Amino acid sequence: VRIFNTYGPRMRPNDGRIVPAFCCQALKDEPMTVFGDGSQTRSFCFVSDLVDGIFRLMMSDHADPVNIGNPRELSVMDFARTIKDLTGSASPIVHRPLPEDDPKVRQPNIGKARSLLGWEPRMPLEEGLRLTIDYFSTLIQQGIV
Repeated sequence: VRIFNTYGPRMRPNDGRIVPAFCCQALKDEPMTVFGDGSQTRSFCFVSDLVDGIFRLMMSDHADPVNIGNPRELSVMDFARTIKDLTGSASPIVHRPLPEDDPKVRQPNIGKARSLLGWEPRMPLEEGLRLTIDYFSTLIQQGIV
């Protein structure tokens, strides 16, 4: 299995990925850090969709690598705005220099998953983000983050 940008409740808050960073920054009304102009794209696969894809691959006879992820792309800037809207945050969005090795596009081709496993992601992004935001909100209320 090749796993692409999975998110959901129980993520580590400080693992350096965009989902926990934006969620925690927005919930605390801290500046949300976007690297570069935010035009680079990412795609996000909810953890239950990932588990379903892995399970289907395990139960199949296929031994080739299969990409499990969400092919729906979103710019980093649009993603920051989505998190800000869902949290009702007053966080400003600040820009920092884009690291040289940062990919412009990160989007899986899930053609094999669709054709071999009958799999594709099902969780709508905003619904999955609400569950994830609720998780981080609880951690913040408990003083863990």
